[in-house]
Amino acid sequence: MIPLFDVRKSKKTPYITISLIIINVVLFSVFKDSLISLYGFIPGEFSFFHILTAMFLHTSIFHLLFNMWFLWIFGDNVEGKIGHLKFLFFYLFSGIMAALIYSLFGENLSIPVVGASGAISGVLGAYLILFPKNKLRVFPNFTFPSFLYIILWFLLQLLFVYLGEGGIAYIGHISGFITGLILILFLK
Repeated sequence: MIPLFDVRKSKKTPYITISLIIINVVLFSVFKDSLISLYGFIPGEFSFFHILTAMFLHTSIFHLLFNMWFLWIFGDNVEGKIGHLKFLFFYLFSGIMAALIYSLFGENLSIPVVGASGAISGVLGAYLILFPKNKLRVFPNFTFPSFLYIILWFLLQLLFVYLGEGGIAYIGHISGFITGLILILFLK
């Protein structure tokens, strides 16, 4: 089930969400995956700089599109609720924590990790706390409670870790999500 949109839209223009999407799309469009080896985060070789740069790189058009779509659907409301600067801090902090925790518990620590998934997972955690009664329109075309959708998404991340599904940093998703759940309690 892919979310198409949420029924409640923020009344404030989500400048940070829009800016993050533009930066990610431009970097992917201009550089494709040529920057991954240079600016991806290699967990076994800790670099704070590369944690930040990795959040703006993606491995494929689908990786980029799914991340930016989820950011657009869930990020605007969270940004509207906590404000622009708090949202930017929240987003970056969730992504940083996702990378740090992945570097402690993840596998393949010599392979570069890239993508905004950890930060966006934090946004999902915040959305769950701030808008649990919101409705989502999901593909193919029905309404679904946001609370249930996000809980199912989280359980899938846990299942994929348990099954050992490789190639995706599910521990980073889980870490970002839990960071978002906790951090939003201090920012709302």
